[in-house]
Amino acid sequence: MKTLDLGTVPSELGEIPDLMKAIVIRKEREGEPATSMQVEEVPVPELGPSEVLVLVMAAGVNFNGVWAAQGKPVSVFRMHKDPFHIAGSDASGIVWRVGKDVRRWKPGDEVVIHCNQSCGQCPECNGLDPMACSEQKIWGYETSWGAFAQFTKVQAQQLVTKPKKLSWEESASYGLTFFTAYRMLVGQAQVKPGDNVLIWGAAGGLGIFAIQLCKVLGANPIAVVSSPDKMGLVSELGAEMIINRRDFGFAKRPDETPEQVKKRSDEMKRFGGEIRKLTGGKDADIVFEHVGQETFPTSVFVCKRFGKIVICGATSGFNLEFDVRYLWMRQKQIIGSHFANAYQAERANELVHVGKIRPVLDQVFAFEDTPKAHQLMKENKHKGKLGIRIQASL
Repeated sequence: MKTLDLGTVPSELGEIPDLMKAIVIRKEREGEPATSMQVEEVPVPELGPSEVLVLVMAAGVNFNGVWAAQGKPVSVFRMHKDPFHIAGSDASGIVWRVGKDVRRWKPGDEVVIHCNQSCGQCPECNGLDPMACSEQKIWGYETSWGAFAQFTKVQAQQLVTKPKKLSWEESASYGLTFFTAYRMLVGQAQVKPGDNVLIWGAAGGLGIFAIQLCKVLGANPIAVVSSPDKMGLVSELGAEMIINRRDFGFAKRPDETPEQVKKRSDEMKRFGGEIRKLTGGKDADIVFEHVGQETFPTSVFVCKRFGKIVICGATSGFNLEFDVRYLWMRQKQIIGSHFANAYQAERANELVHVGKIRPVLDQVFAFEDTPKAHQLMKENKHKGKLGIRIQASL
């Protein structure tokens, strides 16, 4: 079999074509996702002893695909030696072949892929946390074989069981963002019942799961959105306290004048007042951060004394400037968080299986429209998650 048609599953389990279709990024065309990502035919990856080949039924779109396409803030070609890059850190599919040392999975198993790769042999992997592994990588971003292809290869430990009640597209939409939110709130910030949790980007891929996790944990989500049309979604997910950030002028900009700093400071205080108005006079116990440069000074300011700011990314910029007096004098904590380990992914996935957490899939795109989907995400013209249909049929 030379090639495999999209939207089909080979009749013989384990049958592999000579070439597979993939959405490919190359160094010489890094730039806007709409032009950087292009359909190509490439060889199917070969497996190592502890690796699994997955027939990709559907994939999920994340912001790291936008970064990969642009080559910013760091080119993915500095992270691996292959001449091409297949992005995508979320997928659902069918185990197609397994390496000789794989015991937990067999061909035909229906799975969801989580994106943490680690060596499995170092002391950190075997006693501390695989996320502390010196060889830790995010599959589909720091590795060349990602989700936007007919086949992908992963470590056997990257797989969790696909929820039976979800479609392939829904199953491909939640891994990266939900498992990240789970580690942030459950593992790192250790949210308790009754905590007030300020959630930036509450209608986005991370925020939709942060809201739901807060409800499961008995905490109170304060959902921050960027437009009125997103309020309905976060309300439906359980957020009773909602703020439109566009009603406030607290966004941090580079090279501010003293007058602009004063105005931003006043807006931060006004924003803090709105939080207290919604909570009955209380500040945020925990701030769920991933926006970065624009919002971080406000996050530090509005967090309560002895509160926690947990951060996993910075989509608006990585250079964070804030008044550190609000941090040390009020004894707040800044906690970094990065994806999740396999145990956390497994525990989080159980919540999906029992229906306590549900994906929010905004749109599903055809395989060839993968660049378009990433362009929409770059321009913040989406709600919830975006999916890509690959071998799943209509």
